[in-house]
Amino acid sequence: MSRNWEFQLPTRVRFGRGGLRRLGDVARELGQSAFLVGYRDAATLEPHYDRARRSLAKSGLTVAEFFEVAPDPEAALAVRGAERLRAAGCDLVVAVGGGSVIDAAKGIAALARLGGAPWDYAAANRRARPVTEAVPLVAVPTTAGTGSEVTEIAVFTQHGVSSIPGMALKVSIHAAAIRPAVALVDPDLSVGSAPTLTAACGADALGHAIESCLSRRANPIASTLAGRAVAWIVAHLGRAVANPDDPAPREPLALAATLAGAAFDAAGVVLAHAIAQALGGLLDLPHGVGVATATPLILRFNAEPCVEQYADLARCCGISGESPRQRAERFVERIAELLRGVGLPDRVAVPDDAPPDLIDRLVRNALESTPAAVTLNPRKTDEETLRNLFAELTGSR
Repeated sequence: MSRNWEFQLPTRVRFGRGGLRRLGDVARELGQSAFLVGYRDAATLEPHYDRARRSLAKSGLTVAEFFEVAPDPEAALAVRGAERLRAAGCDLVVAVGGGSVIDAAKGIAALARLGGAPWDYAAANRRARPVTEAVPLVAVPTTAGTGSEVTEIAVFTQHGVSSIPGMALKVSIHAAAIRPAVALVDPDLSVGSAPTLTAACGADALGHAIESCLSRRANPIASTLAGRAVAWIVAHLGRAVANPDDPAPREPLALAATLAGAAFDAAGVVLAHAIAQALGGLLDLPHGVGVATATPLILRFNAEPCVEQYADLARCCGISGESPRQRAERFVERIAELLRGVGLPDRVAVPDDAPPDLIDRLVRNALESTPAAVTLNPRKTDEETLRNLFAELTGSR
């Protein structure tokens, strides 16, 4: 744990079942005209979008819509959305959806004020410009996963900037200006979600929480929030996956995702997320699935320097043992068991048409897209180490 650290959560969190009905009241405090951002294909969310429209209209806001977001949004989407926002003259962005929608909305809110494209402000760009302002944003998550509703991070798929021609990168924008002004977290919005989506989102939140405790930037406040998040996910994810329409586990999972978002926003993530970003960029593996695939492997990889952190997390989860090392070992086993139990893989299926240099591309992608996650990992990692880890995940040894 770093001796010098800071923690800040300026986002106002409004949490509770049925909270979507208060969206108009929340939005009215920030603006008069809302730019409503949502998914392009989201038939299951249409009832929520209708309720959002009604709540905004009831509070006297005019609404322009941008329902064009796909999972893992392309950088060009933010440019297009910003142009539409400027044309509509809205003074507020409202994002209703999962992490992809909220991230897209963050990019739109920034580019509407500053112009340019996401790459101009991306952490991976050595010539990046600072994000100094953005249109105010209200984030309404419909999944319990990314925690993007409380972070100053937005991730986009970017083409044409990698050192390897034709390789897409997942690039991040980090700026206080894009942090949502309000997070309206309504656990009811994830009730009925497909088991595969619930599992993948839970794995992402679990990864955020665990990795923030392992990071070289870990701090006491972030680790305390993360420990509670891990405990709730371990206790409730299996039930939510098995019983999609049961509202009971949705509340602790929604709060866990928000706490994990606050934790990793302050402390960062480590190697599992770098690996997941590369798997997504090159193999189109959904982000949460990539995190789930990498997490057990990286827990084992980091086991020696992280006995104390694992033992602490084990205690949070009620896992006992005669020694810290024994608790740590049982914690790793429990996490691997949980992820397998909700149907998530621990290996990656490589397509037949994968390039022969796939492992080298994955290594380069991880280093170029998420260098901070590699640097913050508690065990030193070089290219050869990454190559071995990707080889193990893909069965390429």
